[in-house]
Order: sequence, then structure tokens, then C-alpha cells
Amino acid sequence: MYNLGVDNGRKVQTRLSRYELTCIDRLIAYIDVYYRNDLSAEQLAVEIDMNIKKLRAGVKKKTGYLLHDYHFRVRVEKSKALLLATHCPLKVIAHQVGFKNESHFCQKFRKFTGMTPREFRFSPEEGQHSVHFATI
Repeated sequence: MYNLGVDNGRKVQTRLSRYELTCIDRLIAYIDVYYRNDLSAEQLAVEIDMNIKKLRAGVKKKTGYLLHDYHFRVRVEKSKALLLATHCPLKVIAHQVGFKNESHFCQKFRKFTGMTPREFRFSPEEGQHSVHFATI
């Protein structure tokens, strides 16, 4: 069962079927491919033909992140590879992974890694960085 919030003071619970869990896997694969795009929960629910509440609950259960945070996390992970492999300015990398501006990119990067993109790029442990999503 997945907690879907509170309704009149009681928790609302639902179960995800095997089909719905497969849909969540498809959704995660979709985000991994189209991470550069702005993806709304409504758009994604239509894309995989799933109730939006179940979609959000399923992503949280599967990834440990809220839907929008998972989307930003994928962007941050993709940016790590670019930071280590290129000398592109942060503004360019931010744009390449789908952020509208460098400031928002830096804010989300710090949220998910605990350091700024510059700190990540130039840290002494450069060869020891973990990049979770190997393909860009």
C-alpha cells in the first residue's frame, strides 16, 4: 500500500497493480530519455495512461523521490558527467540538461549533491565522483 495523502483526517491508501508498477518503470525510462524537457505530472500521467495520484505514489515508492524531484535528480546526474568530461561553462551545461538558467541549476545541484557544480568539477577527489546515470 502507498500513502497518497490525507482525506478528511484519514490517510488515503491505494495498491498498485503489477501493470501499474510496469507503468512506473516505463515512466522512469521515459524521464531518463526526455529529462531535458519540461515534464508535468499531468503530461506524464497521460503519457503512461495512469491516474495522477497513483503515478506520484508509485514514483515515490520506486525512487524515494517526489516526481518533480526525481526529474531534477536525473538532470543533476546527467550534468555530473558533463562537468567532469567537458570544460563547458555552467550556463551551457545547465541548458544542455534542461534547466532554464544557471541559478536554478546550481540550486538543484547543491540540493542533490551537497556541493555546487563548481565545487564538484574542481574538487580534489575528481576521479572518485559517483555518476549514477552513465549514459547521456
